[in-house]
Amino acid sequence: MPQVLVLDWDSREIRYLLGMTSGRTARVLALGSLPLSPADDEPEQAEQAFASQLNELLSRHRASHSRVLVAVPRSSVELLYLTLPPATDEELPELVLNLAVQQSPAISEQTRLDFLPATSEPGSPRPVLAAALAEDQRQQIVGRLATAGLTPQRLVPRFLAGASLFRRLVPNAAETSLVIYRIGQDLELAVVAPGRLGFSRTVRLPESLSEEDVADRLIAETKRTVLAAPRDQMGEEGIRQVFVLGSPAEYESLAVEMSGELSLAVEVLDPLGAVVASESAVAPQPEQFAPLLGMLLDEADGSHAIDFLNPRRPPHRWARWRLAAAVGSGLAVAVLALVLYVWGNLAEADAENQRLAARLRELNETARKGVVQRKRIEAIAAWKNREVNWLDELRDLSDRFPGPRDAVVLRMSMRPAQGAGGLIDLQGLVRDPKVVVNLERQIRDPFRAVRSRRVQQRTQDDDYTWLYETSVSIAPRRPDRYRGPATGTAAAEPAAAEALRKDPAKKPVQEPAEVPAAAKSVSSSAQADVTEARP
Repeated sequence: MPQVLVLDWDSREIRYLLGMTSGRTARVLALGSLPLSPADDEPEQAEQAFASQLNELLSRHRASHSRVLVAVPRSSVELLYLTLPPATDEELPELVLNLAVQQSPAISEQTRLDFLPATSEPGSPRPVLAAALAEDQRQQIVGRLATAGLTPQRLVPRFLAGASLFRRLVPNAAETSLVIYRIGQDLELAVVAPGRLGFSRTVRLPESLSEEDVADRLIAETKRTVLAAPRDQMGEEGIRQVFVLGSPAEYESLAVEMSGELSLAVEVLDPLGAVVASESAVAPQPEQFAPLLGMLLDEADGSHAIDFLNPRRPPHRWARWRLAAAVGSGLAVAVLALVLYVWGNLAEADAENQRLAARLRELNETARKGVVQRKRIEAIAAWKNREVNWLDELRDLSDRFPGPRDAVVLRMSMRPAQGAGGLIDLQGLVRDPKVVVNLERQIRDPFRAVRSRRVQQRTQDDDYTWLYETSVSIAPRRPDRYRGPATGTAAAEPAAAEALRKDPAKKPVQEPAEVPAAAKSVSSSAQADVTEARP
């Protein structure tokens, strides 16, 4: 049975897992961490200390011939959430590369790029999670291992390995879950939803925090993730349960406190529950090794969600050497024609014909590839044209929105629709229910459909006594189809507000609302400072 060495490190320590795979069964032989020199040491001394620690580990466990897997932290990976036109799995690699290069200036054809497609119906758009690792980051990882005589076989994003372990611990999870675990000074929070791409956040904890402060920070970041996770990554139902990876004896009291704070079910999972491990291999704080355990199990299955050393590629990559062979054949024909010309004029016509035939084949092949590439680019451009111009939509919505003395917005979300267009959900307060009627009338036009799901009176004694929830369906349009910027808004707003108090039904549809006033009415609860796992 082959041995597998899984590594993960930061500036303070190296975390390692030595395991063995047999079929789809994984067994843990050793689990632990090795301290590293302080960060202020000389780079050369730090590299020597790193190599020394690994060499001592390999010698102690006789693991110098093990397969080496490395977990890459979230800070070294750039993530892109892409939506591609309907395409087969064979067409996805080139489509992902073309769209990723357009969206991120840091990605080029030399960047290590791999992707994870979400499940979708045939003929439907293809959501894709693309991950990019800069070439200098890859070389740094490979170079550090080379000092210890090791060559990595896989480079896997750490947060995806942790999510893979959770799916094995809870294989039948039918609801969107939030998975939390701590690795050193990093707090990993991953949203795992059935049939959807993953969403993750990594929060760096200060060195000076006490354990009690760490618990409070963990609860606060969990609340923030529940509120801030994008709906297209966790579904309309939102996060329904929370799982904390770690020792049940250590985290049980925290889970009870967190459940009361979030009003959600919170459960503690032992990371070692998915593998076979001897008592001598069990280390304290097993949650720090959750990604390493997930990578070991994925290696046993022979499948990793994303691997920067073995990315998904277009099929038939061997066609390149055939092109080189064709070019070489053309050169050989040209040389042969030259020789035949020297030896006699009788062969001159045949040599010229062969040269022209080879050139014609080459030009036809080039033209065919150009047509295929142009069709792909046009398909992507046509797909992009179906998207909504969100900045123009937000400006136009602000122009049409009532003034702050009549209505405020507590929460607003904007997202693409299933097909073309988008959806805007508004929740807020109004002075009078007639304001909602005017709001719908002012927003509704040939490009927008408006529907208020709820208008409900509140019991609070203040100016805004009615709660409303309104949805706006948006059809895509060109930028020149939007209205121009509003003028005279500040002077017209007091008179418009007074007219609305007397008779809200008479408020003109085209009356603009002052954009800064509408923006200021958004509740501060929707503007929480969130550090999301975005590219």
